[in-house]
Amino acid sequence: MELFCNDAELKRLRDRVRGYTTAFRVLLAGAVILFLVLCLMIRTENAETIHQILIISTAVTGWICIGLYIWGIRENRRQLGHLEMLRNGEKEVREGRITLTREVIQIPKSIRIRKVLLDTGDEKPERLNLDERWVSRIAADGTPVRLAVTHNYIAGMESPHYTAGSNRPQQKASRSDIFRRIAAFIPLAVGWALAAVFISSFVFYQITDTDPVNKITIYMDGEVAGESVLAARLEKEMGHSVRMVQIRSFRYFMFGTEILKTGDLYIIPDSELEQYKDWIIQDAEGMIMFDPVAGISVAGEVFQYLQEGKEPEVFRLYTGAGSPHLQDGLARKAAEILLTEEAEKERKP
Repeated sequence: MELFCNDAELKRLRDRVRGYTTAFRVLLAGAVILFLVLCLMIRTENAETIHQILIISTAVTGWICIGLYIWGIRENRRQLGHLEMLRNGEKEVREGRITLTREVIQIPKSIRIRKVLLDTGDEKPERLNLDERWVSRIAADGTPVRLAVTHNYIAGMESPHYTAGSNRPQQKASRSDIFRRIAAFIPLAVGWALAAVFISSFVFYQITDTDPVNKITIYMDGEVAGESVLAARLEKEMGHSVRMVQIRSFRYFMFGTEILKTGDLYIIPDSELEQYKDWIIQDAEGMIMFDPVAGISVAGEVFQYLQEGKEPEVFRLYTGAGSPHLQDGLARKAAEILLTEEAEKERKP
């Protein structure tokens, strides 16, 4: 009798599980190493780009690992477990005429089976289970057969009217099987994408942020774009006085404004000055950052002074009343460097 669960089949599945598991571990280790290398490469001038690469690489490598696990490790482990059960289980011999039904059942956390009817001459035929992968190894309907059965699963077959593989076409993955695998992948992929954004951003901000006393913060009531280059330039000019310069839009802190009140410098339009008067030094006169009439525009490539739906107006730079750098003068120094450097850029031919 031909047993479907032979030693060669078991070895093939064990090797496959081992191969997929090794690939999974190598990919996971590579993803962790890549993440660490990217973190070490973070500088103020490339921080925005590295942040995006961190999120994308974490998400993509995670999706590949999920795919390897679902379609490689898990599927083959289930097949291997089923084969070992058939191989080690006590076998009974049943005789009769066989009929393969169209009924397909997905056993939870196990294999897909096809129902087989075995007419033994009794009033009702026996209902047996067959691993769907072995459909091509079953004799044609109505053929007299002797079956090896373990726990109601067909483990082998013998028939004088049967030649292995000659009666039925090779079973291919059905559309429902493909959709089932995709359906199992999608929620995990979406969940991992959200986790990748959270994990990458959390680590990124832990690396790129520092205590308020070690940084200069510049906040603007308006849009900010491509600020990393300007921040890196200011850091260089400030020397060892500070570890980083952070430039943010007010909108960056949409869920809370408490942190905004500790800013070192503020860029505020004249029309909104009354709203933020408690945040700035009252007797300090703001330095002009943008004046549409006079043609002044300091770091206009970063600070978006022209706002949609609003008339052009004057923006001024103010020192924050809650700045941790009032006593050491670093906030004032940063403002002077910003204005002086931009003025020098304007004078260059």
